[in-house]
Amino acid sequence: MKALRRALVAVAAGLALADASIVALALPPILVEMDTTITGVAAVIGVYALVLAVSIWPAAHVRVGPWGFALFALASLGCGVAGSLEVLLGFRALQAVGGAAALIAAFSVLEAGESRSGRRLWIGAALIGTAAGPAIGGALTELFDWRAIFFVQAPLALAAALACVRREPARVTANAPAQPATAPPVERQQSGGLWSHGDPVPSRATAPAPGADTARVADVDWEAEFAASPRAAPSPVWLAALAFTAAAFTAVLFLLVIELVAGFAMSPIEAALGVTVLPMAALAGAAIPGERRPKAMAGSLLIAGGAASLAFLPEAAIAWTFIPQVLAGGGMGLALPAFSDERDIPEAARNLIARHVGIVIVLAILAPVATAQLQTATERAILQGAALVLDAQIDPLQKLKLAPALLDQVDVDGPRAGLTRNVEANRAEFAADAAVYDRLAGRLDDVVVGAVQDAFRTAYLIAGALALLSALLLVSAYRRPLVWAATAVAAATFFGYTVAHDSQAPAAVALQDPCQERELPDAGGFTGAIQNEALRLLDQGACEVGTSREELALALFDRERAKQFKLDHGVDPRSVGGLLSLLGG
Repeated sequence: MKALRRALVAVAAGLALADASIVALALPPILVEMDTTITGVAAVIGVYALVLAVSIWPAAHVRVGPWGFALFALASLGCGVAGSLEVLLGFRALQAVGGAAALIAAFSVLEAGESRSGRRLWIGAALIGTAAGPAIGGALTELFDWRAIFFVQAPLALAAALACVRREPARVTANAPAQPATAPPVERQQSGGLWSHGDPVPSRATAPAPGADTARVADVDWEAEFAASPRAAPSPVWLAALAFTAAAFTAVLFLLVIELVAGFAMSPIEAALGVTVLPMAALAGAAIPGERRPKAMAGSLLIAGGAASLAFLPEAAIAWTFIPQVLAGGGMGLALPAFSDERDIPEAARNLIARHVGIVIVLAILAPVATAQLQTATERAILQGAALVLDAQIDPLQKLKLAPALLDQVDVDGPRAGLTRNVEANRAEFAADAAVYDRLAGRLDDVVVGAVQDAFRTAYLIAGALALLSALLLVSAYRRPLVWAATAVAAATFFGYTVAHDSQAPAAVALQDPCQERELPDAGGFTGAIQNEALRLLDQGACEVGTSREELALALFDRERAKQFKLDHGVDPRSVGGLLSLLGG
């Protein structure tokens, strides 16, 4: 029964630790359903991380026991029935308060600071939950609804609350060899991987003296010795490195999920299956043995390489994300166990605060950046798409109407999905020019996908820079082979992706100066002459007010764009007087 109770507590603790990632694939549908922005949905994660970071230290001193899990469960139900973003954020804050208290209780119940098995459960819950969260959340979102993510959390948290009530007394290591109060701190300099069952290798401070009774030394409980020995609190540099590593990995999760679902128009289940690479790589990384500081530094370097490589995906295909995911997931598997060597509740509280402060900071930075970049890139893609339509070899009399018809639903919520819907809706009108229409649709898709990738590039590079900063804070471990291997893998992957991106990226669409002569499409015949004259008039009107012919063409057939055009240029292109003033300039 004790094993079952510990397993229930570990699962619920994993949910509380992974709640920033498990809702990641719920963010795109929340964005649409609640009519918000990327910044708004980022707050669904950010509020939880912020309140949890603030609540951890009080929870460590109050010790509310099972009531933390109970509050987490009730708040999860509230999130599941929330009808607005504001209500959802309120319940997310309550979830975080309960989560903070639940984590402190879980650390004690699992005996994470006293036994190797407890530590494996504690770190394993965090590692697997964080990395596998998006896959679990995506599957629930696809099969049911985004609200199912919160409804599933509630009974698991309640089960953990009951397990805490029936907790058995913690193991007491009264017979462990004591050390004098003046003994130097003993650190576990080297150990097996997280899933290893072997004893940790003692450091020099505990090694037997020459001539000592080695048989007696072999009987020493190094685990108990380690737990009983004094050591200094984690340094601010170490905690900062932990914060930056957690921030970078969370950014990779957040950005990748939004890009796959909202940008590349993948279903939640497709994205969920795609990001299962992260937890598998994390498990593999956690099995690698080595010293703590080199493992932490190597993990940070791998996360940096994975994030930077995602900034230069050659195509909008999930397969291209696999290698960067291996780097990021493996890096987290290396780093998290190395950083999270807590032996008591104060140490656990400090580490939890550092990790969640890092998450809050990165979301506060990246959400506005991603929102602004996506809005700018989407608008540029619309104008580039209009340029492709105006130059396409299709019926010139339909051309001006086709540009807004194809591009009016290309927005930041789902630019590729909006384009796909419009292309299919207008296909029947171009049955006679099906091949030309399909080529145009493919080229428009390239433009929109390229815009999405451009929009996320800066954010990915910021995430990579944060991971690299974490590695620089741990630079004293640079001479270790593991660090050099991680550096080589990260650098080679980044270089390979940038080269592949440059070689496979479609040719850019230039928005030409309307005041300069340009080559016009050769449609031939009477209709071709009409088309060329219409395009010259568009260039003339755009040159008159200092804009592009594509912006003018879209404004002619779109009421909302016409309003914005009038605000920007002082002319209403849909009115007779405004049109005559433009074309007669």
